[in-house]
Amino acid sequence: MTLLRTTLFAALLSLALGAGAEAAPEAIYGPGPRALDNREIFAAANLPLWQELDRAGAEGIVLNASLLMAYDFRGLTRRGAEIPRPEGSYLTDADLASLAQIVSRTGLDVTYVAGIALSGDRCDPSLDPAEVGRAAAGFEVDRNVTRLLEAGIPISAINVDGPMLRLLPDSGKAASCKASAGIGFDPMTAAEAVQAYMIELRDRIEAAQGGRPVEMRWLVNLPNWQVGRVPRLGNGRGAPTTDLSQAFEAFTRVQAEGRSSGRPLEISEIVIDYPYAYVRQNPGHFSARLRTLWNVSRDLNPSGRQPPLGIIVNSRSYANPCLKREGQPDAAFLTFRRGQGAISAACQRAQIGEDTRANAEDGVFDNDTDYLRDSFAYADGLKPGGELAKQLVLRDGTRIADHIAHLYYQSWGVNPLSNAWYMERLIERLEDVR
Repeated sequence: MTLLRTTLFAALLSLALGAGAEAAPEAIYGPGPRALDNREIFAAANLPLWQELDRAGAEGIVLNASLLMAYDFRGLTRRGAEIPRPEGSYLTDADLASLAQIVSRTGLDVTYVAGIALSGDRCDPSLDPAEVGRAAAGFEVDRNVTRLLEAGIPISAINVDGPMLRLLPDSGKAASCKASAGIGFDPMTAAEAVQAYMIELRDRIEAAQGGRPVEMRWLVNLPNWQVGRVPRLGNGRGAPTTDLSQAFEAFTRVQAEGRSSGRPLEISEIVIDYPYAYVRQNPGHFSARLRTLWNVSRDLNPSGRQPPLGIIVNSRSYANPCLKREGQPDAAFLTFRRGQGAISAACQRAQIGEDTRANAEDGVFDNDTDYLRDSFAYADGLKPGGELAKQLVLRDGTRIADHIAHLYYQSWGVNPLSNAWYMERLIERLEDVR
């Protein structure tokens, strides 16, 4: 009888642990840095909205690095010249103090999107690869991350955006070493630099917040990678570029060889940025890239822990044609600002989809409502039985979509015009699906 009980308990435990992989993904919300209320969304008056988001079940907030950058990191030269970013495009100390209150009152976790410092003068070929990584991490902590920590905002996770893409010689990424410094590194050298960068970020942030642990996640801009015969998006018939498998195999080798000193690096999640417009444009390429990424990321951690996935459920920018009639913005980054004010009330209504009369010029995909619809359709397609989930089943029966830990509702582009509007729609969605 004792043996039977033990066997039964082991079976139930196995089922319980297996079920964990199929738990519903947690939602993380990312305020748009280009939105009209890119700073106002953090004001004390919006605390009730953040509390509603928390009650609806959102796990946390993901902050794009540009929300903290007072100047363009890529424009810093060895002479120390700084190119200021547009006034109003980043959070002030007062804004950060309000954000600290929001985090304290809600308990929402904060994720910072790193990686931007892997550009410009940090791409120094005279340095040892590990020194390249540590120098970039130190720069980013000193100039950006410290602003959060000094405001009393603890960091729960770092999403490192496209680190290998930023370092490789054939990268098409705008903020890459190739684009900003005219150089690039081979996959093994890049892998050493990336590992050192991630470890330095983790260690410095954890030390600054009294040992509170920080999860390290790897954000992959998946359309920008060649995978076997699937070319990098936009590469046309150009020469082959570094294959995704080459990059991840190099990083796995660096991890396995234990080249870093101190605590090993653990990648807690692979976050995927693959705009829905590109997914629909060629579902086969989406499936091929994601299957490959799944396979080559299983051995990243020396501990043997296989990281789950996170999906950014965004799409390309949908700008209403009324914006063209409003004239040029004061700063290209701040799409909805004109003359220190905002675009007209009529254009604001059109952009969020409340006034469809302005849509006659191009018909369908031209406002935030369209963007929202596609983002939610993306998330639904990844659910069990969803069309995207059906494409992501391996020959051994592994259902990749069952291993999605987070859905990130964030945007880098034009949408949304209003973060508050997007939050309200997301709250409604989260409440409906609970």
